[in-house]
Amino acid sequence: MPPEPTLVTVLRHGQTAGRAHVFRGAQDDPLSDAGRAAMAAALTRLDAPPCDRIAASPRTRCREAAAHHAQTRGVPLTLLEGFREMAFGAWEGLTPDEAALRDPELYARFRDHACAAPGGESLAGLRARVATAWQDWLADADGGHRLLVTHAGVMRALLMDLIGLPEGHVWRIALPECGHFRISHLAGHAPVLLHLNACAA
Repeated sequence: MPPEPTLVTVLRHGQTAGRAHVFRGAQDDPLSDAGRAAMAAALTRLDAPPCDRIAASPRTRCREAAAHHAQTRGVPLTLLEGFREMAFGAWEGLTPDEAALRDPELYARFRDHACAAPGGESLAGLRARVATAWQDWLADADGGHRLLVTHAGVMRALLMDLIGLPEGHVWRIALPECGHFRISHLAGHAPVLLHLNACAA
């Protein structure tokens, strides 16, 4: 039997506790109460057809909602380090304006993807590990519906690699809290983007 296309839904976590609009990569804040409620609603809406495999970033803001959904649905959950958010080093917890004020030249280069944040991860590094994690996770895919709960940076890296989104256009895609995209994956064929942000909070 030839392999079947696999539906893959990639969902960004909900609103986190703590300061809003900061570089939050390795910083491991949980979801806010509003974020938990929005994630529960998004996961319910997106569970059609019912997912049979769930993976998540190990960060608390992804892991908790994914674990609850997996337990509720009775499906396995896999935590994958490859799908964690980009690390922002010395800029963790800062707003973009604060990072730009601290080092305007370096921040401008960072926004152009020419360098990493101080002590952080480069876009090239993010893309390489996300691509490897994606390939490994889908190596045995043969039909069904898989769900990945992850971060905006990971989602942008996936969109660049899966549909050829140019690096210069990556910030032109809105990926709000609880935003998602859905891909049809079939080994040996180009992935097909089916939905983008239809269930954003």
